[in-house]
Amino acid sequence: MTSLPEHRQAALARLGETLNGDGSLRLAITGATGWLGAALAEMALRAGLTPENGRLRLFGARSRPVRFAGGQDLPVEALEGARPLEGDGWLVAHFAFLGKERTVDLSPEAFSAANDAVLTQVQALLAGTTAARVIFASSGAAYSPLGGMVRTLVESPYGYLKVLHEKALTDWCRSHGFPLVIPRVFNVGGPHGNKLGLYAMSSLIQAAMQGGPLVIKAKRPVFRSYVHVEELMAVLCDLAVRAELEETLVFDTGGREVVEVGDLAGMIAERFNLDRSTIERDYDPGQPEDWYVGAPRVYQAAVARAGLEAITLAQIVDDAILDMTP
Repeated sequence: MTSLPEHRQAALARLGETLNGDGSLRLAITGATGWLGAALAEMALRAGLTPENGRLRLFGARSRPVRFAGGQDLPVEALEGARPLEGDGWLVAHFAFLGKERTVDLSPEAFSAANDAVLTQVQALLAGTTAARVIFASSGAAYSPLGGMVRTLVESPYGYLKVLHEKALTDWCRSHGFPLVIPRVFNVGGPHGNKLGLYAMSSLIQAAMQGGPLVIKAKRPVFRSYVHVEELMAVLCDLAVRAELEETLVFDTGGREVVEVGDLAGMIAERFNLDRSTIERDYDPGQPEDWYVGAPRVYQAAVARAGLEAITLAQIVDDAILDMTP
C-alpha cells in the first residue's frame, strides 16, 4: 500500500474498513474484467478478499483466469449458468453491461436482448442468497437531452436499457428486501482503465505519450466532471453497507471540478512538456455547449460521509498517466 499516493491509500483503507467491518462480508462482482469491475476486484484483493477464502467471486462473459494488478491470476466465472450465491452477507456489484460502443455493430433489438439476458443471469445469481446488498452501475446516458429520462430504444439503446434495468432491479430487490445503490455514472478517470481509445482523457493521454498531436474533434464547448474510479468504488460500497433494507438510492456521480475538454488537453500536454500548439481543434465557442457532468450533491455528500476528501482532477490525470505508462 505504501507505493500508492496518499489519496489512493485513503480510498483503499475506506474500502477495507467497509468490507472487513465484521469480517464476514463477501463480495461478488459481475463485469469483473471491465474498468469498474477490475478496479473493485484489485482493491478487494488488497483488502484481503480472495476466491480462496470464499469472500470474492468474479464473473465475466466466459470462464477464464485473469491476471490482475500485482500479477495475480484469479478465476473469473462465466456469469451464464453460474452457481448461485449462497447464504447471506453478500455485497453484489453488478457492472456487467454491453458498452455503448456495441450499439454500432448490434441492432437495437439485439443489444437489448443481450443485456436483458445478463440481467436474468444476475437475478439467478442473486436468487440463491438470503440477504444481499446490491450496486448497479447505471449511466448519465439514461438522461435524455430533451429532458427527463430516455423514453425509447430508438432514441438511445444504451440509455433506454439503463433506465429499464434500473426499474427492473429496483422492483426485484424491493421484492426480496435487498437494499440497492444505483449510481448514474458520468465521467470516471484514474487507474485500471480499459478501452482507452473510447474515452476523452485516456485517448488524449495516449496521443500525448506519442508526442502529439492531441486532436479534439468537438468544435463546440464540451464540459466534463471526473470522479476517481477508486474513490467511486469506496463510496459505492460504503453506501451499500449503510443502506436500510429495501432502500433504493439513485444519484449522479460528479466531481467538484468541471473542465472544458480543451483545458483538459492543455493539462495533459503540460504533463508531457508539450506546447499547447500540439492541441489541434477547430473550436467554435459560439456553438451550443455540451454539458455531461451530473448533479454532484448526493455523491459529494457521500464522499464526505465516507471520511474521504474528493480526489482532484489533477490527481486523477496523474494516476491515469502512471497507470498507462509501460
